[in-house]
This record gives sequence, structure tokens and C-alpha cells, in this order.
Amino acid sequence: MATNDHGEHAPIDRKADITIVGGGLAGLAACIEVATRNPSLSIVLVEKEGKLGGNSAKASSGINAALNDDDAPVFEKDTLESGTGLAARSLVDVFVRNSRDAIAFLEKQGHVDLSVLSQLGGHSAKRTHRNTQGPNVGFAIVSALQKLITDHIESHDWHIDVVTSASAEQVLFENDRVTGLVIDRVDKTGRDEGAGEPLRETIESSVVILATGGYSANPELLKKFAPGVEDFPTTNGPWARGDGIGLAQQLGAELVLMDKVQLHPTAFINPKDRSAKHKFLAPEAIRGSGALLINSSGKRFVNELATRDKVAAAILAQPSKDAYMLLFEGAKDMETTLGFYKHMGLVQVAHSIEEAAALCHVDAFVLQQTLNDYAEVSHSQQPDAFGKTVFPHPLHYAEDVTSHMEIHVMEVAPAVHYTMGGVKINEHAQVLRSDDSAIAGLYAAGEVSGGLHGANRLGGNSLAECVVFGRIAAQQAVQQLAH
Repeated sequence: MATNDHGEHAPIDRKADITIVGGGLAGLAACIEVATRNPSLSIVLVEKEGKLGGNSAKASSGINAALNDDDAPVFEKDTLESGTGLAARSLVDVFVRNSRDAIAFLEKQGHVDLSVLSQLGGHSAKRTHRNTQGPNVGFAIVSALQKLITDHIESHDWHIDVVTSASAEQVLFENDRVTGLVIDRVDKTGRDEGAGEPLRETIESSVVILATGGYSANPELLKKFAPGVEDFPTTNGPWARGDGIGLAQQLGAELVLMDKVQLHPTAFINPKDRSAKHKFLAPEAIRGSGALLINSSGKRFVNELATRDKVAAAILAQPSKDAYMLLFEGAKDMETTLGFYKHMGLVQVAHSIEEAAALCHVDAFVLQQTLNDYAEVSHSQQPDAFGKTVFPHPLHYAEDVTSHMEIHVMEVAPAVHYTMGGVKINEHAQVLRSDDSAIAGLYAAGEVSGGLHGANRLGGNSLAECVVFGRIAAQQAVQQLAH
């Protein structure tokens, strides 16, 4: 029988072979992997929000995978270089080797369209996959996987109990191994309305997989581990509080790279609420489709396809600490995504350089010169003054500032987007103590874990990490139960 943190026997309300905490992409991938490998196993999927998806549903740039065997070492090199020497090579190796299978898994299990390829910042090739139309890629993926799970539950093929509006409070541990999970659940019948106390339940389970995400919406944790970044707005939902990190710490888990917090360089500035603490992400795929960044003088100042840390630092070095992002022909690639942001009033469309300059409050002739300089170098295919070597949708020379030219204009600034730190895991997704011993029965996948990305994450690696390590955690859990 499970015991709580006071050593008392906890009453059992549910039993499951495997309990998964977190209903984002890592949790969904783990759930499906368990069910497909052994449909007889019982699974409880715990999600603290009222619906599944988490930050994964907000992802919009795509999911990475090595293009082929030749690209695998290049992808690994890009990931390690982005991590500035702090990425765990063993995790990167496993991640890259399994990345193509992750795409195949999504296409097979969820019938997700991932046919569009783009090249994001810090990548040496077009290896970021996204859908051709419909909602943003993250939402498309989690919606498809959620539907798959729902269909199998309704047909009684899989033994899955999805518990939403439930927070995980404690991983139970006895005789040196995981024995269950304590949750606080909102009573959907409404019996607890006004009572102020959630219903406490205990799940008996010999495996717990943590897939709870990071802590980008927890100012207290950010201030503790990375002082200063808590003052920035965040692109994350309010659920990103680092819950799984606290759960793992209770069992002696080692934490790594907790001070490594990613500022995404381009979060939309809402003209109606410029100081909002939550900002919509301006997807990196926009820059991957040829968008340029200009400062308050109407000039470029950075390689738009450098790694996120470098682009963010360059924007923060500007006197205004923000920038305008201009998208040209590449808008056709982003039509579906841009439609949502236009509706939100975050993207404006100019029909000439003169109109765009007015929206950016810069001199039209300075902007014309900036764009013509870029047009010249982009057609030469030589590195520009900022080291840019990839030029998606090269510009055409503009004869004058009033000629017709469709330009999508966005005002952007850096925001807290991702936390590279988390619980330490090995290549089997087992949660580790400080002596590298595994905590028996405890696994972690996705942003709750640390080590894969080092000091800086490449765009598109987060969704891929969720699928790769969510599946690995599930495979290891099934194997553990078989013994």
C-alpha cells in the first residue's frame, strides 16, 4: 500500500499500471506509446487544466527531425552548438536518432500533415516540419492525438482514465520505488463549489511519468534561479509553474541548468496593451519565411536566422529594446498563421515602403535603402554584414517608396519562452539523483527535464523532444512492468 510524506498509509482511490502527469504533447505521446505497445495496461492521465494541450498546443513554428542519415550528424552538431557546450551529448544523440521516428509516429498515429519544411535560426538545413493549412502545428498535433485517445477510450480498446482539473501534489514512494501519486481534483459534479477545498485522491501506480512542462510562468522560480528574467513578459500559459520539478525534488531528484532561461526574441507587442505580462509568440517560422528585423532608425541590425539567444540579445541592445519585423513574399507560406494574428490586431499590412515606414515610425527612404541593400546581398548568395547566409524569399529591388509592395508589419520584443533547466534524466528518460542513480519508477519527458538543450534551445526542438522522450519514457515503463 502507498504511504504519504508522513509515512502514513494513504487510502487508494484509483489504481493504474502507469500514471502520466501532464496532458501536453509529451504526456499524450507517452500515453499513446504505452497503449499501442500493451493495450491491456491501465493508464491514468492527470492534467491540472480543464483541457489537454498545455504549451504544446501553442507551438507554431514546427517540429524538427533529421532529414536523412547524412543530416543526422549535422542536426546533432547544430543542437550541441546552440547549447554552447552545456547540452548532454548522450541525450542529444538519442534525440536526433529518434527524431525521424517521431515524425513517422505523428503521421501514423494522428494522421498529422507535416509536409512543409522550413529552416529556422541556428539550423544548417530545412528540417522543421509543419502543416500546410489549418491551425498552428502544435494545436493540430495535440488535437489529433487527443482525438485518437478519445476514440480508443470510447471503443474500449485502451484502458485510459483522463483526469482533468487535477493537480499532482506528491509522488508516493515506498521500499525505494514509486508507488503512486496524490492529486487534488476539482469535483466536476459541483459538490465542492464554495467549499474552497479540492477533493484529494490517491492513485496507486508503480510508474509515474512527469510531463508537466517548464516554469516560464513562475516569477518566483525564475527569480530564484535566473534573477532578472522574471521582469520580462512570458509567452507561456499560466500553468507553466514547474510543478513536476517540485514533485521530483521531493524524491531527491537532481536539477540541472535551472538558470538557463530562453528569451524568445520575437513576442508580439500588442498596441492596445504594450506592457502586458503575457504576450503572443511571433513564431520563428515568420523569420524562417524571410522576415527582416529593423530598429527605430529603419535599419537591420542582426542575422534574423541566428540562434534565439543572439537575436534576443541584439534586440535588447537597441535603445528601444524592441524591433519591427517585416515579412514580404514569405507571407504566402504563413497565410493561415498570420490570419489569426491579423484578427488580434498584432499584424498590419502595408502596400508600399512608404506605408510600412509610417507604421514603423521610420524614414521611408532609409527603409528603402535597407531593403534594397538586402535585396542585393540576398540575390548574390554571399554572407551579409551580419553573417546571414540563408535568404528565404529574396527581395526585389524597389525603385521608389510608393510602388506597390505588400509588407506585413509587426512590432516585437523578447519574452520568456522556455526553460532549458529541469530534472536530470538519462537517455532512458529515468529521473536521476545527484549520484546519477535512477529513482525507480519515475520518468520525465519534455520541458520538465533538463540537459538536452544546454544553454539555448533551437526552434522546433521542443515538440520533437516531447515526442521522442515521451515515447522513450513509455517504452521504458512498459519494459519495467514486464519484469
